[in-house]
Amino acid sequence: MSRDHKDILKGAKTILLVDWPNPEVPKSLLGAGFTVFGYSPDRYSVIEQGDNGELVFKKLNEQPASVDIVNVYRPEEEHADIINNRVLPLKAKILWLQPPVVSAKTAALASKHHLVFVEDSDIAEVAKSISRN
Repeated sequence: MSRDHKDILKGAKTILLVDWPNPEVPKSLLGAGFTVFGYSPDRYSVIEQGDNGELVFKKLNEQPASVDIVNVYRPEEEHADIINNRVLPLKAKILWLQPPVVSAKTAALASKHHLVFVEDSDIAEVAKSISRN
């Protein structure tokens, strides 16, 4: 795991998840002290952990003002729209593809928009390796 990925995550406070492979991803981020938002078609929510460890989704009436990282677990053909409609409007500086998603095309698009681009690194595993609390 790259030290740089730890540094990137340590410098962030808010993360938007555009899909995720399993509940461990938001739970790890919440456990590391991040504010976590979720996006499903036409809806944003803030994700919290309930008293019994379950994930709780509280629907937001509008998108967050900004986020530091957008973590994406969607197919490559959706990435351009995600960048244009989620990453850029939310002023995110980092686009993180959740494995096994990888894309040279998305890397080039991220570079064009001056975004820090991360792939081949599980954000949940990186979150577990840092201490924020």
